[in-house]
Amino acid sequence: CLINMGYFHWNLDNYSRALNCFEDALAIAKDLKNVKDESKCLNNIGATYIDIGNYERSLDYLKKALAIDKRLGNDIHISWELNNIGETFRRKGLYSGNKNDFYDALGYFHDSLKLIKKTRDRQMEVYVFNNIGSVHSELKKYKDALKYFESGYEMAEEISDVEMMGMILTNMGIVYYNQGNYEKSTEYNQKAIDLALGIEGGQILWEAYMEIARAYEKQNKFKKARENYEMSIKTVEIIRAGIELEENKASFLGTDKKIDAYHYLIHILVNFSQSHPEKEYNLEAFNYLERAKAGAFLDSLELSNVNISPRIDSMLQNKEKELMKDISKLYAKLATEPSSEEKNVIDEKLKSKENDLEILKREIRIKSPAYAEIHYPEIISLQETQRELLDSKTAFFAYCIGKEHSYAFVITKKDFRIFPLPPRENTQRQVSDYLKVISDKENKNFKLGYELFSTLVLPGLDKNIKNIIFVPDDILHFLPFETLITNKEKRDWLIKDYEIAYAPSISSLREIIQRKKSNGPKPRMDILAFGDPFFGPWEAGDNGKDIFQDYYTSNAFNFFRLKYSGFEIDKISSLFKKRKRKIFRREEASKEQLINHSLDDYKIIHFATHSIIDEKIPARSSIVLSLDEDLTQDGFLQMREIYNLKLNSDLVTLSSCQTGLGEFIKGEGIEGINRAFFYAGTSSVLMSLWAVNDQASYQLMERFYLHLRSSESIMSALRKAKLELIDSDALSHPYYWAAFIVSGKADEVIFPHPIKKWLFFGISFLFVAGIILAAMKDRRKKLKISF
Repeated sequence: CLINMGYFHWNLDNYSRALNCFEDALAIAKDLKNVKDESKCLNNIGATYIDIGNYERSLDYLKKALAIDKRLGNDIHISWELNNIGETFRRKGLYSGNKNDFYDALGYFHDSLKLIKKTRDRQMEVYVFNNIGSVHSELKKYKDALKYFESGYEMAEEISDVEMMGMILTNMGIVYYNQGNYEKSTEYNQKAIDLALGIEGGQILWEAYMEIARAYEKQNKFKKARENYEMSIKTVEIIRAGIELEENKASFLGTDKKIDAYHYLIHILVNFSQSHPEKEYNLEAFNYLERAKAGAFLDSLELSNVNISPRIDSMLQNKEKELMKDISKLYAKLATEPSSEEKNVIDEKLKSKENDLEILKREIRIKSPAYAEIHYPEIISLQETQRELLDSKTAFFAYCIGKEHSYAFVITKKDFRIFPLPPRENTQRQVSDYLKVISDKENKNFKLGYELFSTLVLPGLDKNIKNIIFVPDDILHFLPFETLITNKEKRDWLIKDYEIAYAPSISSLREIIQRKKSNGPKPRMDILAFGDPFFGPWEAGDNGKDIFQDYYTSNAFNFFRLKYSGFEIDKISSLFKKRKRKIFRREEASKEQLINHSLDDYKIIHFATHSIIDEKIPARSSIVLSLDEDLTQDGFLQMREIYNLKLNSDLVTLSSCQTGLGEFIKGEGIEGINRAFFYAGTSSVLMSLWAVNDQASYQLMERFYLHLRSSESIMSALRKAKLELIDSDALSHPYYWAAFIVSGKADEVIFPHPIKKWLFFGISFLFVAGIILAAMKDRRKKLKISF
């Protein structure tokens, strides 16, 4: 029954509910030791994760199912699992562009096909023929692709599989588009749409609408193209709205070409705007730009605003706390240097607990009415952006990096312009090359910096702009714009003339600002700092790589003592009054101290330590605090735990390596530690884009806080600190100063000058008094008239 309910929800594109049904069925099958149903559930869960776009998790489930069915000798199920594993690799190839993924997919599909010849499973044969055709299409072997599609379609028609008929028609339409036969592409995609509408097949519809729009665009039928792109996006957003967890929402939108529909539509609207400026198509283009950016992050910010805990079943909450403790204990056991056999046991337990935690979170979302009542924030309009977020000296530079067409959107208080950029591949190549230059202290050839400035920034500048907030896209998330060269003849960095900050999207920045305004009393304490933690035996040289390398994608396990992090903490703390600061060093810089602290009473929270970034499982990314023999606390402040912290800070400083990195998801940006701190309640995060030099970090942070205490805004203090390093002899290369960037509400003056503060209150008082006096005079006049 539960398996059938899962199928029902899956067919309606309601993936979260489908997963819950399959997971419940899996638990029952395990209890009853029904291994056949167990493998079926594992396969179904894996297939659902394919549609969500979480390919690593999909493979994990599918391989478990395959192992069971190989033991049972169940050829029918084995053929399903081989097909689904192949489809996972095909989708991975679409996302990564890696041809090896496509060849891996073909191998699995052909293995599946061999078994199907024995089992005579006609429906699965249709699936596999369609999938093999899709791989050949991606490899530009169009003749082979059509051969498989035509055979698959014929079989699908014979067994009346309308869903597969629709999928194959869409794929044939893609082949005809790539061959330049746009009329035939239109015809086949329209047939697919007609079939899909009859069965409410959202997965077919979004792609068929997008592909028919592309064909119409090539035929210069731009109005029809626009309408179909809009229908594609509408379908994608309806499906996405039914996905419960934000990380799954992000992977759904960021995979399988879905984000391309937004880019194609933006291109059409920009062209419409140029030919019909009076119709304000540029405003629509801005709307779709924002809808394509950091949507899951925006939703998570709204969740962080609402105190849902009192309305969630206490048993579920306790279960979540226990699972988090269990995970923490398992990491603590890893730190005791277990044997390889013990490590394998811990590994299995860890994966199981992490999986249980995701299942529980999904269950909480579905069973708690409080979540259903949440109203997610609207996308900000251009007019609201200009009215609420900008002054006369500040500009947003927001980027849309598409496969074929890219644009920069520049918004100032009174102006809005869009200028074209090179296609994605060109930009990725240039930025990638320049990142190698600025992160290599021996490299002094910054010619590319001027080229990138001329392409990405210069066309949008005017003389009034003094502050720039960059909203990156694609590879631009990894670029510190401060390092761009503004003068071809001499080395003038962009940071020399502009204060610079970053934001995941303009809509999310508005949410961060509004949350800050509604947070109630300001924190009483100035700073809480953790630095120079004790790393046990690893401080002496054994860096822990052998222990942790199986658990993280990162290889940066250098747990040696950070000599200058202690100096950094001492220098920074000396800038604050003793009664306004709390500093933890060495053994005291522990996870336990952090968790047991009233974090919402601090304006600044500062970490000077190591970090570990996991690009595949972001929830494991960690700030490393003191590591000791206490097995109740592991010393790794993981991203999943940061989400549960309660902050009200103006700034979190992550003086650690690569804290601005994480899992890159198209459209969503970088899912990493910094986003977790935003969710927890901070308004801005200072983070790093690469492994930074310990001594240089200390020098930069000392100067940054000195300027911050001198009533500078966060972005101004960071700019001045960077300029001072640039002017030095030893630390002038961008390798030393460019890695640190600030995201969020960076114009905040955390420590206003007392004179300025009293001046502000005085002016405010006079203004209010003036209004009252004017009102009283006006009232007297009215009284005379009425008398």
